[in-house]
Amino acid sequence: MPRNNEQKEANESEIIFEREVWSAIRYLDPESESDGRKGDIVAAIAVLAIVCMLCTVIFYLRQL
Repeated sequence: MPRNNEQKEANESEIIFEREVWSAIRYLDPESESDGRKGDIVAAIAVLAIVCMLCTVIFYLRQL
């Protein structure tokens, strides 16, 4: 049983450490979260634009 308790304590301390790291990152760079979301939106718009261009090219090629 002591081994399970040690593993549980190690896991809990790892989780706490990870939370501390992320809170420090948010504190030092509060814009980091919004940059990730903006990047996702830009990527989605780019993919949508590429799909639209491909559909247009396929449409025009079928018309020939």
